[in-house]
Parts: sequence; C-alpha cells; structure tokens
Amino acid sequence: MTKRSHSLLTDLDQSQWAAIEEAVKQSAWQHLKAENAAAALDCYMPGALVASDGSLYSSFEHFANDARQFYDNLGQVDLAVWDEMHVQVVASDVAVLTATVRWSSTDVVGVRTDLKGVWTAVYVERGGRWRISTRHESFENDS
Repeated sequence: MTKRSHSLLTDLDQSQWAAIEEAVKQSAWQHLKAENAAAALDCYMPGALVASDGSLYSSFEHFANDARQFYDNLGQVDLAVWDEMHVQVVASDVAVLTATVRWSSTDVVGVRTDLKGVWTAVYVERGGRWRISTRHESFENDS
C-alpha cells in the first residue's frame, strides 16, 4: 500500500493513517457537540494544556472551572461547525488536528455569541480513545 505523503511517519500504511485520521475527526466532533461540561471535559487527557486567544491556562483545573461556568450559562447552541479539518499523524497514537470552526450560542439570559476561528489540538490515543492532550484556539475579533 502507498503511504500518505503528508503523514509524518513512514511505518503506517494508508489504511492505518486513514483510520487514525477518522478517529481523531470523530473525537473532535464529539468535543464540539458536547452538551455539558462533563462531556466536553471528558474529551481531554488528565492535566491537558489549554491556551486560548493569547492566554495559557495555569492548570487544567482552571480551564475545567471556566468550562463548567460556560456550560452552566449556556442556553442553547445555535451553530457548531468544523468548516475545514486537517490531521497530521505523528505516531500510531499521536495526531494533530488543525481546523477552522464556527460557533454560535445563546446564553441563559438571551445574549448571543458568534465565534469564528481556528483550533489546533494534539490528540493522544490511550485505551482505545483519542483525547486532547494540548489545545489552542483563537477567534476573530468582532470589532
């Protein structure tokens, strides 16, 4: 079998690479469609590193607290879409996903938020699950 030219490994065949790519994309969709903080946080490895819009969270627990507060105030998700997704396979158990994302939601008091940006995450497979070990996102400014 031919190997994918953009795979960073030489020892995975095309079917193995494609299976990893699909599993990582499915994990990303699971994260994007999470309906509560528990489901969203379950998509991360314990102690994951998270950065957002120029800030690095001091700890995963700090990020988790912000995520819980976000979901507590979330009324409804109006749009959650990965527009473009690219996966680079680094090893049989490590891959990097880079994607463009659009997200629109309305909070519990009726304030709507529309976001468009880019998202990059390192996914690690452990025990048959692909989870985020490091994530960075940045969104366009509305101004």
